Amino acid sequence: MKVLINTFAVLLIAGSVISCNDDNSKTSSATGVTTMQTAPADTSATSMNKDAMNSSGDQGIVNDLVDANTKEIAWITAGVTKGSTKETRDHASMMLKDHEALKGKVKDLIAKKNMTMPSMPDVTNEVSINDKSGKEFDMAWTDKMIADHEKLKTTLTKFEGEAKDADLKMLVTDTKPVVQKHLDMAKMMKGKM
Repeated sequence: MKVLINTFAVLLIAGSVISCNDDNSKTSSATGVTTMQTAPADTSATSMNKDAMNSSGDQGIVNDLVDANTKEIAWITAGVTKGSTKETRDHASMMLKDHEALKGKVKDLIAKKNMTMPSMPDVTNEVSINDKSGKEFDMAWTDKMIADHEKLKTTLTKFEGEAKDADLKMLVTDTKPVVQKHLDMAKMMKGKM
């Protein structure tokens, strides 16, 4: 009950802050809840050049690829340096080569297509299992590799259908089997633990 009251208080305070900072918000006197009025949808996008819209979608895919790959490199590097077995370190090294190669391909594509290089995510504290060591680290790292590569596999399938640029679509399509190989390898490692 105390948690519920505290949660309600936080929501009420947040609503008050929003209403003080936004002329488009309204507070219902009946409920005390602040709601935001949104501006009418901008329909000018329908008059935009179709190529510009496609470019924007492809740029979003590139942004997501760079973000995911950069974070994955941080995790894989941890596997290379902290893995307790030769097998873990060897698998991580192989994965690192593939992810670094993908990084280079995306960079080349960005230059070739005159796209914007997205800002790199801060990965300083990305690896949340650095407090673990030995077999415990290897198990947590392998679980993370399985989860990340399953997610990436799904994301790549989505991107494959959304990409408008032929070169980007080919890059995504060519990356899928590599991700599947990493996933299979991580699952095999997990089975041995």
